This record gives sequence, C-alpha cells and structure tokens, in this order.
Amino acid sequence: MPYVIDLSDKVAIVTGAAKGIGKAITQYLVIAGAQVVMDDLLSQDQVEPFLDEMEGVGLRPYYLCEDISREEGAQQLVHKTVSEFGKVDILVNNAGVVADWEKSWQVHVRGMFACSEAAKEDMKKRKEGRIINMLSTSVLTGGSGFPQYVSSKGGAMALTRYLARSYAPFGILVNGIMPAVIVSEMMMTRFTSPEEMIAHYTPLMPIGRVGYPEDIAKVVLFLCSDLSNYLLGEIIVADGGRMYVG
Repeated sequence: MPYVIDLSDKVAIVTGAAKGIGKAITQYLVIAGAQVVMDDLLSQDQVEPFLDEMEGVGLRPYYLCEDISREEGAQQLVHKTVSEFGKVDILVNNAGVVADWEKSWQVHVRGMFACSEAAKEDMKKRKEGRIINMLSTSVLTGGSGFPQYVSSKGGAMALTRYLARSYAPFGILVNGIMPAVIVSEMMMTRFTSPEEMIAHYTPLMPIGRVGYPEDIAKVVLFLCSDLSNYLLGEIIVADGGRMYVG
C-alpha cells in the first residue's frame, strides 16, 4: 500500500530558508501540506515571488526576518510563529554562513541552540515535535580552507546529540543531516560557476552526479514524517557516496 507523507496539520519553521537547501526544504514541506514559517535575512520583496509561487501549490509561507545568531532573534522567531499559527511542530535549523569565527559559532551553534530551546518550550506542551539540524561532512573529513566553518559545524553535531538525549523525554525527536557536494551558493565560494563545480566533482562521486538542494529536502521530509518515528540522535550522511570512497 503506498504511503503519502501528509504534513497538513503541521507548522514548520525553516531557518536560512530563502536560498539553496532552505528554499528547497520550504518547497517540499509546502507541497506536503505544512504551514511553513521561513526565516532569513533577505527583504520581503526579495522573497515575494517565491511566496506567490508556493501559494499556488499549498499554503503560502509566512516570512520573517529574525537574526537567529542573536538569542532574542531566535526567541522572537518562535514567539511570532506561535502567535500567528498557535504552535510549532517542526524546526529545521538550516541557517549557515561562511564567515569569521564569532559569526560562525553564533549561527551554527548558539543560534541552533537558541532556536531549539525556544521551540522545545512549545513542543513539550504536546509531548511531540521534530527538530532537524543541518550539519556538514566537513566535520568528518576536516574540510579545507574554512576552519571556523568546520569547527562550528563540529560543535553543531555534538549539540545535536546533546539535544536528542535531552529533549527525548518531551517526545521531541532531534536528528541531523550531513549534506555534501550540493550545488548551492555556499559551494560557489570555491568555484566561479555551478558548471565548474559540477565538472570538478562529478567524476569523484560514486553515484555519478553531484547533489542538489532537493536531494536534501527529501531527507528532511522523511525526518518530518511518521516514517522516522524510531530515529533519534541520528546523523544522516547525504553525500552521494562521497564519504564511502574518501
């Protein structure tokens, strides 16, 4: 019997939602029926065309511009979501930066923690919730060129495991995803064009292709659904087999 992922009664927050992986996650959650609250630092005018597009396939996303690297911003994001829609069922901590040491840790670790803590306070009232944290395989490989990014993502991985253990008694399932070799603006810090990036990595991929934001969005959708009810504290590597061959 076919299984259809239906999130029509869910309210989801996605940080870093206006571009790349976050945008794809928003799209897949909307298609699955969720009410999505997008958070990013782009202006409302910049995301308006995407909001209009999503309204054509599901519930129009609600856009906020809170800086989650600040504890007050993270708290306001959750507070405004609950005020507007009554609850938070899903939190996707996707916001990511290639920046200096302080900003990297503020976004990837402190921001993730602040958003999670704020969401937990609402989720535990219903004894259920999902938190999905976006990590990076650079934690396992050491990455190259951005020590502040790699180390802060390592902190985020440790934090994910801590949150999974700490939030489990409240019925909140916390898991992480490690994407790699995804065509995105962040990857373009090392290449001059998507074509150059694709040409560089494709021969190195056991799966025979690079990844796209939609590939990660599908993993998020799985973790938001009842199909993942027995997963807790898992770190899913979504890298087309890149880690397998080293």
